[in-house]
Amino acid sequence: MLMIGWVLRQVVAAAEREYYDPANIQRALAELESQLDQGVIDGQEFERQEDALLDRLEEARQWANGTL
Repeated sequence: MLMIGWVLRQVVAAAEREYYDPANIQRALAELESQLDQGVIDGQEFERQEDALLDRLEEARQWANGTL
């Protein structure tokens, strides 16, 4: 049972590192801008998703500083 707990903690830690990786968030922002430029999404959807990504970027900074 202890091994399962350790494995789960490792999986969660890896997922957090990926989710809070600023480079991943920056790539998502660039892709979002590309979608706007290509007309895949409109300005309102862009702003909604951009706000969510910028919030995530701020959370990433807090997570990196241990304040989240």
